[in-house]
Amino acid sequence: MTNIQSAIQAMLASGTVDETHALHRPPKPVIALSRDHGALGRQIANAVAAKLDIPVYDREILDKIAKRLDTDPQTIKMLDECVARARDMWLMRLFTGKNLTEDAYRNQLVNVILSLGRNGGVILGRGAHVILATSCALRLRITASPAIRKQRVADRYGITLQEAEQQIEEIDANRGRFVWELFHHRNSDATGFDLIINTDRLTSIDDAANIVIEAYKAIAESTVPVNKA
Repeated sequence: MTNIQSAIQAMLASGTVDETHALHRPPKPVIALSRDHGALGRQIANAVAAKLDIPVYDREILDKIAKRLDTDPQTIKMLDECVARARDMWLMRLFTGKNLTEDAYRNQLVNVILSLGRNGGVILGRGAHVILATSCALRLRITASPAIRKQRVADRYGITLQEAEQQIEEIDANRGRFVWELFHHRNSDATGFDLIINTDRLTSIDDAANIVIEAYKAIAESTVPVNKA
């Protein structure tokens, strides 16, 4: 984790990242939420956001990155879904003239996440828990056992358990690869999170949201408010 934060600080110093990355309490809560597919992460994110009156950021992150890179959001989506493709994006540069390298994408991703981290919201995935490791953000991981997740996905999408298992493996692998390739951090590393919730025995999304909110309050109490200029 230290190496990751050193790299972010180096980007800050070089000017490739343009947002302040200081340990201050933002005006509204910030939750960096990482989740396993089928673990109810999005449902919990929506419940927390509703209770705290803050937005949930997911695809909006891609739109912001695309705007910063002056390119098509659909192209950014290709990088977002599986970062391994980023190494082949030099081909896109030949045809579009845009700097769509992995470094350019990572720098702007960090920019966007840091910016959101100073305003408040629930940020879904994309290594936000790594980028905001030294900020006043609750780094949250939502997980569940494979059998429970498989049944939930099968029920939700009306597919077989085998199809659900394949879907889970593909999505979780892409998410894990994304964070590893960009930040050399494993989603399975518990030390990267402040709170991990196993939803196997979860009876209420509302109860889980309340746990998250209380955990954020504990984090926020140890920091100071952002000075308003």
